[in-house]
Amino acid sequence: MEELKIEKLIAGGYSLARTREGKVALLDGGYPGEVVLASRSEGKNDFHLMKTERIVTPSNARRERLCTSFPICGGCDWQTLEYSQQLHWKREIIREQFSRVGKIKVDDFEIVPSPKEVNYRLKMEFVCYQGKKGLSLGLYRRNSKFPVNCRNCVLGLRNFEKTRAVFEDILRKTSLRPYNRANGKGELKHLILRGNRSQVMAILVTKGERLPDEDHIVYSVKKRLSEVSTLVHIMNSNDRVVMRGVSRTLFGEGILEQDLSAKRFEVPPVAFFQNNLEVTELIVQHIVNEMGKSVGDSLLDLYSGIGTFSITIGNQMKKVTSVESNPVSVKALKANANLNGMFGIDLVMSDVIDYLKSNERQFSTVILDPPRAGVGEGIKLLEKARPSRIFYVSCDPATLARDVAKLMEAGFEISSMKAFDMFPQTWHVETVVLMSRVEK
Repeated sequence: MEELKIEKLIAGGYSLARTREGKVALLDGGYPGEVVLASRSEGKNDFHLMKTERIVTPSNARRERLCTSFPICGGCDWQTLEYSQQLHWKREIIREQFSRVGKIKVDDFEIVPSPKEVNYRLKMEFVCYQGKKGLSLGLYRRNSKFPVNCRNCVLGLRNFEKTRAVFEDILRKTSLRPYNRANGKGELKHLILRGNRSQVMAILVTKGERLPDEDHIVYSVKKRLSEVSTLVHIMNSNDRVVMRGVSRTLFGEGILEQDLSAKRFEVPPVAFFQNNLEVTELIVQHIVNEMGKSVGDSLLDLYSGIGTFSITIGNQMKKVTSVESNPVSVKALKANANLNGMFGIDLVMSDVIDYLKSNERQFSTVILDPPRAGVGEGIKLLEKARPSRIFYVSCDPATLARDVAKLMEAGFEISSMKAFDMFPQTWHVETVVLMSRVEK
């Protein structure tokens, strides 16, 4: 055991301190200014991974936990830190990642708080495991793949906890067994809940095609959970990805409706949709404000998903081209475009880099919202499209900093930058960078 003083919070949700030898220590708990007792769990050449055993001197910014599962459950990182300090450290993490990864100095940017600190997540993925009372639905322990109890979780929409608990009770009365990744036995992998302001889509994910006692499950859910408007079964043999596989609708429409920026969206079970509706509204409004009156005439929406930006931003443009590789999302985008009277969107089902390599068209505006891994070296291909501006929306400050640096090499500069707290109680944050082409 070693007594350490926490210096700062860093990417990954870790706390940083220094050992008595001056070596960097990354801890799984503790807030800046606190003195903690920690044990060494793993050593690297340039740092130690350590476990916080006890808080010796607490910070004035420390508060009571919001649920009984923290800090064992991995859903939250900073639940016992005052919200204003969460925002402060997210901003510092973005600044540090831009400096360290992109060699870019960014100081003057705002971080916008979430209108909701709790009950904001539109989707929760509960893992099925064998608990003390039988089949259980929980979340993973922090920094592990070991499932733990998550009763009274504060992240999901308000009705999610009741829905999860009732599902747990219903499933315990069936012959369904939790899927065991170690030996491949069992059937049920996950219960996924997706919600809007009044309804819930429930998704049962199994390893194979079989869903034992299906009729009993359907009957019980209809009887006991009136908020569940549709129940879907997904067959997913891939243990690395939760939301993938062939789906079939057990009852209801098999989609969930969402309203965003006066537009209506239909969300299929496995399609991506931002998890915090209120913050997504703020991001859309921010992009609209940054465009001002000179919106230009054409939009290239990369990683377009089901059309979040193509439809909310694209309705101001004369031409919209949406590029998405997932066929489920492309189909949903087409339906959502028709639903909102935008029949002229050019839908391209393609890998983004492949599209950029072959593209010869020019666009006034580009919006891209890639996965956490970002784009990489191929992002320089955007220069071929000769856009006046690029809006880069990112959930990972490190890959964002890397890609922004590459765009700067390709002839663009940062015009504005704003962070949005899409994920309160965690270290994760959404950032929007506006890049403008440097005229030569």
